[in-house]
Amino acid sequence: MHILLLTNPVAGHRSRRATPEALAAAFIAGGWQVTSRATTGPGSARTLARNAAEEGFDAVFAGAGDGTLSDVVQGLLGTGVPAGIVPMGTGNDFARTIGLSLDPMGAIAEHLAGAPAPVDLLEVDDGREWAINVMGVGFDANVARRVNVRSRVTGGLLAYLSCVCAELVSYRPVGVELTIDGAGWSGDALLVAIANARSYGAGMMIAPHAEVDDGLLDLVVVEHMSRSNFLVNFPRVMRGTHLSHPAVHTWRGREVRVETDEPSPVLIDGDLKGETPVQVRIAPGRAILWMPGECEPR
Repeated sequence: MHILLLTNPVAGHRSRRATPEALAAAFIAGGWQVTSRATTGPGSARTLARNAAEEGFDAVFAGAGDGTLSDVVQGLLGTGVPAGIVPMGTGNDFARTIGLSLDPMGAIAEHLAGAPAPVDLLEVDDGREWAINVMGVGFDANVARRVNVRSRVTGGLLAYLSCVCAELVSYRPVGVELTIDGAGWSGDALLVAIANARSYGAGMMIAPHAEVDDGLLDLVVVEHMSRSNFLVNFPRVMRGTHLSHPAVHTWRGREVRVETDEPSPVLIDGDLKGETPVQVRIAPGRAILWMPGECEPR
């Protein structure tokens, strides 16, 4: 087994224990062959992954976050080469959904006992982009914009929560028109989330029932609410118990179109990519992911 290990120098994880050399050594100790390369900027992981498939690597692992994993997956589409994640980002939400250890060394141990499997993707605007985790329009996209421009010294949930508070001061609701599998909904929304996986924002369980291999997308809409109402109910998102709130609407389906009263940024796997209107459909089994297995206790 010969893998390419891609690391992102600006990923959220700063542990001295999880250097690129240490990650490679952990894979090698498990009997795998490793070549390491670093990403150099936006989109480079996609190119490096595509090149790795052409060079004959058996898999490409990203020692990074959800955004880099998304790029690796897109670079490997149609190649038959699986992508894998060693969680070292700010959010690590896809790892949470598949039950992978958030400790990089623990994740590698689980990967050594794992195997590849097909997973669904979200196809954006007829293949302009692909998402593996969660897409968002509205409040969550604006929070991500704040997270992405601030220093990553403080990462994870604390970074998201501080940006949530900052955005709450100035946020205005978005007038939204949705069409999901032919059915419609319109109104003023705080946020619209289109999910393949369960969480974003370092563990915010926006779509707690989502599965990455069920052939369906999960759509969650939160209607506009007062700031005080938002603050009271926000902890429910962390627990995934918000779906029963009267301002929350959910659907499961295969295709959704999101239109807004003015162009709004679209969040795709933690990064802002384009604006509304946006068309999203589920692509069942479109990607191949290296999934964790059970490992021997240490």
